[in-house]
Amino acid sequence: MNPIISIGMWVSLPVEVRYRIRAIFDIPKSGITEVHDAQVISDGTTHEDFKSLTTEKMQAYLNSDSTDFHKLFDTVIAKVSDEVFKRTAPAVQEEVKEVAKEIKKKITKK
Repeated sequence: MNPIISIGMWVSLPVEVRYRIRAIFDIPKSGITEVHDAQVISDGTTHEDFKSLTTEKMQAYLNSDSTDFHKLFDTVIAKVSDEVFKRTAPAVQEEVKEVAKEIKKKITKK
Protein backbone atom coordinates (compact mmCIF):
# COMPACT_ATOMS: atom_id res chain seq x y z
CA MET A 1 0.00 0.00 0.00
CA ASN A 2 1.22 3.49 -0.85
CA PRO A 3 1.80 6.05 1.88
CA ILE A 4 -0.95 8.63 1.98
CA ILE A 5 -0.30 12.34 2.35
CA SER A 6 -2.05 14.25 5.10
CA ILE A 7 -4.94 16.60 4.42
CA GLY A 8 -2.99 19.42 6.10
CA MET A 9 -0.03 18.86 3.83
CA TRP A 10 -2.34 18.83 0.82
CA VAL A 11 -4.20 22.05 1.63
CA SER A 12 -0.90 23.83 2.33
CA LEU A 13 -0.10 23.54 -1.40
CA PRO A 14 -1.15 26.43 -3.65
CA VAL A 15 -4.64 25.85 -4.99
CA GLU A 16 -3.44 25.91 -8.61
CA VAL A 17 -0.94 23.16 -7.86
CA ARG A 18 -3.57 21.03 -6.10
CA TYR A 19 -5.98 21.34 -9.03
CA ARG A 20 -3.30 20.39 -11.53
CA ILE A 21 -2.11 17.39 -9.47
CA ARG A 22 -5.72 16.28 -9.05
CA ALA A 23 -6.19 16.45 -12.84
CA ILE A 24 -2.93 14.68 -13.72
CA PHE A 25 -3.49 11.76 -11.35
CA ASP A 26 -7.29 11.67 -11.55
CA ILE A 27 -7.70 12.22 -7.81
CA PRO A 28 -11.39 12.40 -6.92
CA LYS A 29 -12.90 14.86 -4.47
CA SER A 30 -15.49 12.99 -2.47
CA GLY A 31 -15.66 15.10 0.69
CA ILE A 32 -16.76 18.60 1.51
CA THR A 33 -14.71 21.77 1.81
CA GLU A 34 -14.14 22.72 5.44
CA VAL A 35 -13.13 26.21 6.53
CA HIS A 36 -12.64 27.24 10.17
CA ASP A 37 -11.65 30.74 11.23
CA ALA A 38 -10.89 31.67 7.61
CA GLN A 39 -8.47 28.75 7.26
CA VAL A 40 -9.08 25.88 4.83
CA ILE A 41 -9.06 22.64 6.80
CA SER A 42 -10.05 20.44 3.85
CA ASP A 43 -10.72 21.11 0.18
CA GLY A 44 -12.94 18.05 -0.09
CA THR A 45 -10.17 15.56 -0.85
CA THR A 46 -10.33 12.64 1.57
CA HIS A 47 -7.83 9.99 2.64
CA GLU A 48 -9.71 7.54 0.40
CA ASP A 49 -9.29 9.89 -2.56
CA PHE A 50 -5.52 9.98 -2.07
CA LYS A 51 -5.33 6.23 -2.66
CA SER A 52 -5.49 6.99 -6.38
CA LEU A 53 -2.15 8.81 -6.10
CA THR A 54 0.20 5.85 -6.40
CA THR A 55 3.94 5.45 -6.63
CA GLU A 56 3.47 3.80 -10.01
CA LYS A 57 1.51 6.74 -11.43
CA MET A 58 4.09 9.23 -10.17
CA GLN A 59 6.93 7.11 -11.59
CA ALA A 60 5.22 7.12 -14.98
CA TYR A 61 4.55 10.88 -14.86
CA LEU A 62 8.12 11.67 -13.84
CA ASN A 63 9.74 8.89 -15.86
CA SER A 64 11.49 7.81 -12.65
CA ASP A 65 12.55 4.51 -11.12
CA SER A 66 12.42 5.84 -7.55
CA THR A 67 10.21 3.90 -5.18
CA ASP A 68 10.18 6.50 -2.40
CA PHE A 69 6.61 7.85 -2.34
CA HIS A 70 7.49 11.09 -0.58
CA LYS A 71 10.47 11.90 -2.82
CA LEU A 72 8.31 11.25 -5.86
CA PHE A 73 5.53 13.44 -4.46
CA ASP A 74 8.00 16.26 -3.71
CA THR A 75 9.27 16.03 -7.29
CA VAL A 76 5.70 16.07 -8.63
CA ILE A 77 5.00 19.22 -6.59
CA ALA A 78 8.15 20.88 -7.94
CA LYS A 79 7.38 19.93 -11.55
CA VAL A 80 3.74 20.98 -11.37
CA SER A 81 4.62 24.24 -9.59
CA ASP A 82 7.13 25.11 -12.31
CA GLU A 83 4.57 24.28 -14.98
CA VAL A 84 1.77 26.28 -13.36
CA PHE A 85 3.71 29.35 -12.28
CA LYS A 86 6.15 29.66 -15.18
CA ARG A 87 3.19 29.70 -17.53
CA THR A 88 1.97 32.89 -15.90
CA ALA A 89 5.41 34.47 -15.39
CA PRO A 90 5.75 35.95 -18.92
CA ALA A 91 2.44 37.81 -18.57
CA VAL A 92 3.54 39.21 -15.21
CA GLN A 93 6.92 40.21 -16.65
CA GLU A 94 5.20 42.09 -19.48
CA GLU A 95 2.99 43.90 -17.00
CA VAL A 96 6.01 44.88 -14.91
CA LYS A 97 7.76 46.18 -18.03
CA GLU A 98 4.74 48.33 -18.90
CA VAL A 99 4.54 49.76 -15.39
CA ALA A 100 8.29 50.47 -15.47
CA LYS A 101 7.88 52.32 -18.79
CA GLU A 102 5.09 54.48 -17.32
CA ILE A 103 7.18 55.30 -14.27
CA LYS A 104 10.16 56.15 -16.44
CA LYS A 105 7.98 58.49 -18.55
CA LYS A 106 6.73 60.28 -15.42
CA ILE A 107 10.26 60.64 -14.06
CA THR A 108 11.58 61.93 -17.39
CA LYS A 109 8.78 64.54 -17.65
CA LYS A 110 9.63 65.98 -14.23
